[in-house]
Formats: sequence, structure tokens, C-alpha cells
Amino acid sequence: MEKKEEKEIKEEIREVKEALKWLSRKSAERMYKIDSRVQKQIKTTSDKISKHLDDVDKDRRRQMQEIRYVGVEFDPVKVKQGQAEVNAALKSGFEPIRDFETARGIIMVLGKWGEKDVQSKTGY
Repeated sequence: MEKKEEKEIKEEIREVKEALKWLSRKSAERMYKIDSRVQKQIKTTSDKISKHLDDVDKDRRRQMQEIRYVGVEFDPVKVKQGQAEVNAALKSGFEPIRDFETARGIIMVLGKWGEKDVQSKTGY
């Protein structure tokens, strides 16, 4: 009876060891998947933050150099003239800021941006 009990106990221990190995493997796989997802999220967030900081730095170095108001009247002849003025301003580097609707058409507010001298103003 003692040998039989010893054999059963050894078999149970072997089964427990196998179960622990299986659980360890499954846990490791699950941990790896979770870690991979977390690493992806960290990278994505880091990239977004870096881009945002680059944009902030770029905006900090920009200043408006010139502003232009262009009226575009909704008249068959004058609309072409206003359109040409807006297109010429866009080609020369102006960017639309805002437009205002009037009774006769719209007024486009266009701004031209440029680099400001950051070193002289901040002391860097």
C-alpha cells in the first residue's frame, strides 16, 4: 500500500507540475500580448506628443508679417477681379484667416506669416 500511495502522490505532483507549466506558459503569452499593446499605445502617444510639441515650437517661431483684406463682390464682372486678387495673394504666400459676409459679397482676411527672430527676443 505504501508503494502504491507513493506512486499516486508522485503522479499527482507530476500533474501539478504540468499544470503549473501550462499556466506559466499561458500567463507569459497573455503578459506578452498585453505588453505589446501597451508598448504600441506608448509609442503612439509619444509620437502624438512629439508632433504637438513640434507644432507648438513652429507656431512660436512664426509671426504675421502682413495682413490683407480682399473684397469679393458677387457681381458677374467684379467676382472675377476679387477672385484674381485672392488667388494672387495665395500664390504670394498669404493664408486665409477669416472671411466676412457682406450684403454685396465677402471680405477675405489673408495673412502672410514668417519666421520671427526667436534668439534675439528670448536670449537663447
